Amino acid sequence: MRNGTFEQYTVEDILQTFGAEARTFLREYRIDRSNLRFADACAAASVTPDEFLAQLDAGMRRRAARAVKHSVEEYA
Repeated sequence: MRNGTFEQYTVEDILQTFGAEARTFLREYRIDRSNLRFADACAAASVTPDEFLAQLDAGMRRRAARAVKHSVEEYA
């Protein structure tokens, strides 16, 4: 499924929208913080915007699950 809305964002907009987790994935793909369109930055890094966002979503879900697990263990 393609989401053209995020493709029109700039890399800076993606950082503002998704925060620190996005920064990690942008570094992994060697995409610099810029006003370049997100779709163009992804193309330069040989990744589709959908693939990037799917990996970002999975990473955010894993981090949230770890936080909940840690929280439960802390109070158990």
